[in-house]
Amino acid sequence: MDNLLKQKSPLKIGLTGGIGAGKSLALKTLQEKGIPILQTDLLSHLLLHDRKIKGRLVKAFGKDILDEDVVIHRKKLAQAAFKSARGQRILNGIMHPAVRQGVARWMKQQARQKPVPRVLVVEVPLLFERGFYRFFVGTISVSAGAQLRRKRLKQRGWNLSEIRRREALQWSQERKDQKADWVIYNNGSENDLKCTLFDWAAQF
Repeated sequence: MDNLLKQKSPLKIGLTGGIGAGKSLALKTLQEKGIPILQTDLLSHLLLHDRKIKGRLVKAFGKDILDEDVVIHRKKLAQAAFKSARGQRILNGIMHPAVRQGVARWMKQQARQKPVPRVLVVEVPLLFERGFYRFFVGTISVSAGAQLRRKRLKQRGWNLSEIRRREALQWSQERKDQKADWVIYNNGSENDLKCTLFDWAAQF
């Protein structure tokens, strides 16, 4: 990766990991180090208010995904889409092109900042599965053991069937780790993760 460090424009890094691995905490830590970060899940949330996207989602999954204010309910949408691989493909086909455009706009905005950021990190849950990694010069996988990830998810209120269904629709943690340029392990304490990320960020 040494050749990447010679670039004058911001280094565009994609971040992913298994569900429950600690991606949000990793992003928060990088932001504390002054690295601009973007979560595509939050970007997707904003896009749900776009009239055209809302119309396509309702057509695909029905009016049951709307709440009492006729606004798309994220949990209901997720339940409808994640029932099957086909539902996930439909959701991705609607959302991903708009997300890519949003990410591209954000990167251009960051590149115009003074001083120009040395590195940008964008979190994409399906970074490898959907080919998003091609838009980045490097990739990070936040990694944790399966039992620990499931324990964290149960603490958030997830049941085992939901965890297994989500896991089945993504690459395994091991496969993501093998594909990534950097693997950040999160099997210890929050402070351990922060120290690891601080060391990673120091190279930039």
